Amino acid sequence: MKKIISTIVSTAMAVGVYAGVREMMVVTLKDGTTVEYNVDNVEMVNFQVTEDAFSVIPSGGTEAGYATIPAMLRQQPSEAGKPTIFGFGHVTATTAEDLTAGEYGVHVTVSAAKLYQGDIDLSTDKDSYMLKLVKYTEGGAERIWDNVASGTLTTKINAKNQRVTLQLDAVFSDGTVVTANYEGKPTDVESLDAVVPEIKYGNELFYFDTTGSEKHKNVVSATKSYSSFSGSTTFTLNFDSEVFTSSGGTTNIKIAIPETMLNSGDSSWSLAETTGEWRITFGGMFFYGATGTSMDTYSRIPDNGTLKVAVNDGVYEIHLEIINSYVYNGLKSGTTERIILHYEGEIK
Repeated sequence: MKKIISTIVSTAMAVGVYAGVREMMVVTLKDGTTVEYNVDNVEMVNFQVTEDAFSVIPSGGTEAGYATIPAMLRQQPSEAGKPTIFGFGHVTATTAEDLTAGEYGVHVTVSAAKLYQGDIDLSTDKDSYMLKLVKYTEGGAERIWDNVASGTLTTKINAKNQRVTLQLDAVFSDGTVVTANYEGKPTDVESLDAVVPEIKYGNELFYFDTTGSEKHKNVVSATKSYSSFSGSTTFTLNFDSEVFTSSGGTTNIKIAIPETMLNSGDSSWSLAETTGEWRITFGGMFFYGATGTSMDTYSRIPDNGTLKVAVNDGVYEIHLEIINSYVYNGLKSGTTERIILHYEGEIK
């Protein structure tokens, strides 16, 4: 947890004072502002070290530290053997929705076997917990971290007064760090689902490589073209810089959708269950829809993924989430690479 040094003005200082001259102690803060004290009024200067109760250090971002955790919300299990869920942030809250008024919130699930039993190693005991860190914007989620690389989660309870201790020191796969230290009586609520609201994406791409490391690119333009030969519309979304640096670097993603899908009345599809001659190509990743023909044998047919293509008054919404996992020649293959793509706007 981030330590804060605060200055208490109170130390004996002997000074010589000349007629018409005042001696001042001037403290210059990091933001450039100054605070002045008349030396005649200063008796002692002490330094105290305090720790934030809750802090977040985003990878490549600015650290945020909060002196207190005003409320710890708890969702008790509906039946024996089910997990317990905690939710907290840095704002006063009596419901899960209240936490979204802050900058960051945490949603942590602890298995019945590990609850109040002390330390959980976050890198080796992944079946015992689920942890999500959320950055909020306008009541929704701007960013969610859930791929934990290492750290420790500790939960304890005082049997006499029912005060709970929750300590967290976690590192996510992209290097983001979250710490928390709480002791008190949680507020029990019926649900904590709202702690993790739906992400409000911009026009952007997130690419996660096989180590979980992330690349973030902005979508700078989008075009579409129609082929009468294939009966498909191809959407091309262009990024502000190259995503891959090896094995065929790319600055765009192409999504080809046949008319049968676009005119079906649906706008969202589960790619593993949607047949048809649709195609997605993205650098070293490319996928095809199953057709029920011999073409399927040597096509990468995904076993996961969702795609949305909707249009309203000329404004398109395209959203794609997929892992590089597929069936090829009857065998499951692929990697853990993952992409999240979102675009809203006109496409010409």
